[in-house]
Amino acid sequence: MKTGVCNSTVAVEQRAAVRLIASDLDGTLFGHDHRPAARTVAAVNAAREAGIIVVAATGRSHFGGAALATSTGAEFDWFIGSNGGHRLNMQTRVVEERLTFDTGPVHEIRSSILNEFEDAGFGWELEGHLVYDANFLRLSAYSLDGKARTGLIEDHTDLDGIGKMFVIHPEIPSHDLIDRVIDHAPPEHNVASSGTDFVEITPPGADKGASLARLCSLIDITADEVIAFGDNNNDLTMLEWAGRSYAMANAVPEAKDHADEVTLSNAEFGVAEVIESLLAA
Repeated sequence: MKTGVCNSTVAVEQRAAVRLIASDLDGTLFGHDHRPAARTVAAVNAAREAGIIVVAATGRSHFGGAALATSTGAEFDWFIGSNGGHRLNMQTRVVEERLTFDTGPVHEIRSSILNEFEDAGFGWELEGHLVYDANFLRLSAYSLDGKARTGLIEDHTDLDGIGKMFVIHPEIPSHDLIDRVIDHAPPEHNVASSGTDFVEITPPGADKGASLARLCSLIDITADEVIAFGDNNNDLTMLEWAGRSYAMANAVPEAKDHADEVTLSNAEFGVAEVIESLLAA
């Protein structure tokens, strides 16, 4: 943990200095139904009404995740998706940035992983949809939302514009698979998990911390003016970069180690708790 621990209402320092709030979605801003609860919606919208920029930062892709983030009435200024791989302006609905793999590394990473784990399954995020090989669909037939996965592809070699790779193994859980997959990816690439049953690989620069830093540079906001929330491995760079960061009570140990504070769990409206205290200060 960067500084300290908070387990209840947080008195956030220097309200005037806070200009941007960035929050992960699943396990953080979202409840167990993968939607923002009414209290969370009210807190997010109150922050925006107070002039604070609010950014969703998630492993989800914008073409599915943005609708979920706003499905119960919450409003956001930007949506950083794919663990920092792309940025959607929520006001203009323009994708302002999207990072993609060079073709070579995608195939090399897959071949290298298969040399060690021949029963691994793979998926790929394209510009507007997801595709998977048959083994991935066999091992992970349903999404986090309980929807049946589609998008079977027989030959991945002609895919272009890949923004993220998924890797799954029938026996190795994602939190252990991360360390195994890292050995097969070039060091400038990013390997993380968002609490799902698979590992996600993104190209250089596609992590939440780097993406948030790029956005803040564009809008003249410094790290010490940013509060960030997260709960999982893919949030670590964002929690480390932000001037003040909060891990959820339900967060993995690594997230708590990288954050300044620990707030209540997502089921207990931990994000709303901090925002409410911020606005009341």
